[in-house]
Amino acid sequence: MYDMDDIARLLDGALASGVGSAAAISVGDAGVEVFRHVAGHTRRVPDRGEPITEHTPFDVASVTKPMATVAIAMVLVAERALDLDAPVRHYLPAAATTATVRQLLGHSAGCAAHVEFFRRLRAERPATPRERLIELAAAEPADPPGSAAIYSDLGFIQLGAVLEQAGNQPLPVLFDRMVGTPLNLRARYATSPIAAAIATELDDRGLVCGVVHDENAYEAGGALGHAGLFASIDDVARFAAAIVAAASGQPRGGFDPASGQRFFTDAPLPSATWRLGWDTPSHTPGVSQAGDRWPRTGSFGHTGFTGTSLWVDLPNRRWVALLTNRVHPTRF
Repeated sequence: MYDMDDIARLLDGALASGVGSAAAISVGDAGVEVFRHVAGHTRRVPDRGEPITEHTPFDVASVTKPMATVAIAMVLVAERALDLDAPVRHYLPAAATTATVRQLLGHSAGCAAHVEFFRRLRAERPATPRERLIELAAAEPADPPGSAAIYSDLGFIQLGAVLEQAGNQPLPVLFDRMVGTPLNLRARYATSPIAAAIATELDDRGLVCGVVHDENAYEAGGALGHAGLFASIDDVARFAAAIVAAASGQPRGGFDPASGQRFFTDAPLPSATWRLGWDTPSHTPGVSQAGDRWPRTGSFGHTGFTGTSLWVDLPNRRWVALLTNRVHPTRF
């Protein structure tokens, strides 16, 4: 039996104190979900909004990286359509980085962490803003690959474009075919407004709701390798169960255990915590966003700026998925 009342009280208390307007959590153990709790409303301003359900979509922000981009890469590798050891320039000839696709996944390609390209896109108003953003990200000067681990949105913007080249389809189509449909997910990219979604920040765009919070992704149409996916706690729980199954040697959806295992264990830069698109908990106390009590062996996960996270404890086939809108009504 499981007593999760303390977790529910913790989330309810956070909402009562003004941390965002909504929270949802899924806890899995031995490969199956054992606890789910949803609380709050779609927004606080200008009114309280509707109560959320287990199917209410959140902007998962950088959890897009493992749930969409990395998941697509896993399937393409299994299909032998993507070569992790190929140079990025094999797929994007104009890329500044001399790294491999594997190094892009492991945040060791020398790419800059973040550039506010959205300001340039607003000024230029290019005919194809998405293509222009990818061009700008690829052209940004890069350090020698393998010299340091730098968590890089620019690297994953390029990675998304690499996957489109390898899979010969746009990211939303690849996601639906390789992840969404096989796992029966409602999750999708915000290429058009997402109905009944959780609001994020009140900024110069007004109340950001149903469109991607990340400004670069927003200006480029809502579907990039680093951000843009909207998913409910039901979606993330289904995805987590599939990842746990695949990592444990059990095929689920399009995830092949043999090729998938590499994504959870391969460290392009051995001194870093990053594997292929997944982070692992630091052994230094107080550093990891997984918290100090999450197991250090066989664990991996990811977080998102809007207040989202997914952490997996593979030896126990456990997961904790947390979705919030902690940037609402402001990140400050």
